[in-house]
Amino acid sequence: MLYASEHYSTAMLEKLVRLGEMPPRQHFIEIEIDAGLSYEEFNEALVPGWHEPNMAAARAFGARWYAEARSVVLFAPSVVARVDRNVLINPGHPEFAKLRASRERPIWWDERLFAT
Repeated sequence: MLYASEHYSTAMLEKLVRLGEMPPRQHFIEIEIDAGLSYEEFNEALVPGWHEPNMAAARAFGARWYAEARSVVLFAPSVVARVDRNVLINPGHPEFAKLRASRERPIWWDERLFAT
């Protein structure tokens, strides 16, 4: 499964909260999802506990979505930035090859994010 975010800043927050610091030479790409490709939107009301720190409910939902190959893309809320969404991509889905990615570009981290 590939994990992405709708916004560059949300992707940075997701990485920061999980790792605390960034390894050198990180890069990002933009992914285009053409109209007509299959997608699913995660419904928070149907998955109690999706936002819990252990992520058990969210992970179980994602594992089912992935195994069933219900769509190539799943939009899910970010626990870190609740009004933004993460984008999960199933590389095993038949439509995966129809996604397009930009060339990679470096991520620039502001040192103030890591100040103590």
